[in-house]
Amino acid sequence: MTQAPAATPQSAPAHTDLQGVNKTLQFEDAKDPRIAPTVADMKKWVLRWRFKGEPLGVNGAVKKRWYVRPHKMWEYSRGLALTGASGPTREQGRKLHCLDVGGAMTLPIFYMGSLGDRVVCLDIDPTMTQQSMDAASRQGLDLDCRTTNLGQEGPSAADLGAPEAGFDRVYCFSVIEHILPPEQERVASRMGGLVRPGGMLCITFDFGEHGPMEAPMRTMEDAHKLGDLIGLPLVGGDFVDTGDRYPLNRKHPQARYTFGSMFFKRPEAENA
Repeated sequence: MTQAPAATPQSAPAHTDLQGVNKTLQFEDAKDPRIAPTVADMKKWVLRWRFKGEPLGVNGAVKKRWYVRPHKMWEYSRGLALTGASGPTREQGRKLHCLDVGGAMTLPIFYMGSLGDRVVCLDIDPTMTQQSMDAASRQGLDLDCRTTNLGQEGPSAADLGAPEAGFDRVYCFSVIEHILPPEQERVASRMGGLVRPGGMLCITFDFGEHGPMEAPMRTMEDAHKLGDLIGLPLVGGDFVDTGDRYPLNRKHPQARYTFGSMFFKRPEAENA
């Protein structure tokens, strides 16, 4: 993977140091001062969403929820906090054009919409896509949820309703491991191509030799290949496997694996 300098105005948001963010799941990460305010903000948001009578989807199961399990909160809160897109970390008054790949009915798309962002969500499940649009309409959110399949289609940012230069933020939370090659490679590459100069991409994924999904990142070599396919500079240092493994999926209680996260930024210089 191409390595960008860490913790400079050209490689990271001014609000935070990104050193050490490319890593596998550790639950104590929720206490990281870069993350903790976003965790608290998201937990309050989930309660407000529940009191509005709205459901949320996790792993394809859509229901009304009082909380989101810690490992899912780990990827959502870190993804948004470390890209400067959460309520506590974004520049005051800033509205973003955001792309979420595969996250229909999930917390991030509605949370970002509630902050005033323009959110485009691509999800091949037509039922959840429509559910997302219906919830957004009820709550007055600027959300456009489409069944566009990046494994089979190569839309431009403009095709997806973003400025021609691309999206400010692109997110893919634990979706890539559900996509079989060669479509997996095409999705990774096309996501990277939709980020504007100066914009950021965060991807999380099942990681480990016993990952139960269709096509997880099982080895460090797999993670490095994924980064190469995305084609953007990695920020915050090399990807690190802490060695921790957990029973994260209730459908696969014997499978001990983990989540990985990587953060990328397209250089501002490409504006030239």
